[in-house]
Amino acid sequence: MLEQWEALVTHFSGVTDRLGKGIDEEIFETVVTLNAVGLPTIMSCGGHLDERRGLLLPWVDIGPQDSEFKALVQEEQELVLKVSLAHQHLSALREQEHCEESLLAEVQSQVYELARRMREAQRQLLIWQIPLRTRLVRYLNQFYEGRMVPFDRRLILAPGLYTRLQSQGAIDLYLEAPRELQRQKLEEYRQEMHEFTAFLKQLYFSGQIDQHGQT
Repeated sequence: MLEQWEALVTHFSGVTDRLGKGIDEEIFETVVTLNAVGLPTIMSCGGHLDERRGLLLPWVDIGPQDSEFKALVQEEQELVLKVSLAHQHLSALREQEHCEESLLAEVQSQVYELARRMREAQRQLLIWQIPLRTRLVRYLNQFYEGRMVPFDRRLILAPGLYTRLQSQGAIDLYLEAPRELQRQKLEEYRQEMHEFTAFLKQLYFSGQIDQHGQT
């Protein structure tokens, strides 16, 4: 168990993004812990408050590592682009004075079909992540048993391309808040993520949960 933990620490110490930046120190242990209990992480942010980026509150994206899932993610992203380009093409045709109705109908049909395929890919991405989200919800339920914190501080799951773990208020509640309140929320949300990490870590090292999510 300790050997696996140390291997994960070594691995994620060398992980960088496209700009060569490593995992934020404030979220590093959370990333290691989630992977240790079999919840693979995709991206993360430890939270920041600066002039260039403004307020960014802590989050971790979690998702399956299956090659099929990754292929579906790629397909969805390609379809999103195709739908956008098809809409632009359709709009340009509609602005033409003498565009044939048959051509408009054909392009509109293509837009509908691409949009249908995109929505289906997005639906399949959500379905694929149900097992991971179900486990996360179970851990969050255990974590919050008897734990009283303000609602905006509570950790939630936001579905999307991946499953995002973040505090409720991280979505948009404090984007325009005074600087001091933003700084306060950044520390509160980091602390909430840290305490959930400690909870999962305790389950892991006590043998109550393994890398396959088995208890």
